[in-house]
Amino acid sequence: MAGERKLLYQAITFILVVFFFDFLERRRPGFSVHRWHDLPLNILALLTVIVAGEMWKALLLSGLNALNLGKVIFLASLHRLPSPVKIILGLILADASLYWVHRAMHRPGLWRTHTFHHSIREIWWLSGSRTSLMHLLLFALPQVFLGYFLLELAPWEAGVAFSVAGIVNIWIHTNLWVNLGPVGRIIITPNYHRIHHAAKGFSAKNLGFILTIWDKMFGTYVDPQSIEKHIPIGSVSTSKRLLRMIVGL
Repeated sequence: MAGERKLLYQAITFILVVFFFDFLERRRPGFSVHRWHDLPLNILALLTVIVAGEMWKALLLSGLNALNLGKVIFLASLHRLPSPVKIILGLILADASLYWVHRAMHRPGLWRTHTFHHSIREIWWLSGSRTSLMHLLLFALPQVFLGYFLLELAPWEAGVAFSVAGIVNIWIHTNLWVNLGPVGRIIITPNYHRIHHAAKGFSAKNLGFILTIWDKMFGTYVDPQSIEKHIPIGSVSTSKRLLRMIVGL
């Protein structure tokens, strides 16, 4: 029952967040986009993320449980932390881990797992769902390990953490141009992530998802204010190997 309530919570959160950001995009769009362009592909990608994401989490949980990681990695001091602290710590650790996974995806060995995401040519909240099956697996691994084994999040805690992760993905791909002032130097904004999707020269930059600190610490930071606002988007074409790109091989 706890797992079902977690999924229901995530579904309700997702629907509310989509309505909210869709409203903002339509009211104050950062750029002119053609929402009908590639709409079937973007819907297919969203359904793939929803179904395959839960599938990978279940398979990884089963596999890691079979290795008895809960006994090998038992940090009672972390498990006893207050729920808000565990959730925030989990998000920070996941953000740091996914920075390195994302960075590895931009190396030749894993680039094919990530090309589908970089086929986006118009950024709005739905297009950000373009994620290959292998991309989903690679991203799920550290999140499942950290959430369920290192921190041992309760189902509702995991539901909150994964909901926040989903909100972040929608937020950074939203068709908005925002100025958060000093906060924008700490928290990643759509302006910041848009540079990562630039057609030329910046795809290996601005790799973080929540915090800008990882890019700044490890030399992949590009200040959004230093780049022209209207830059071409998309570095990969889906014209030939679409199925292979969706799989991520």
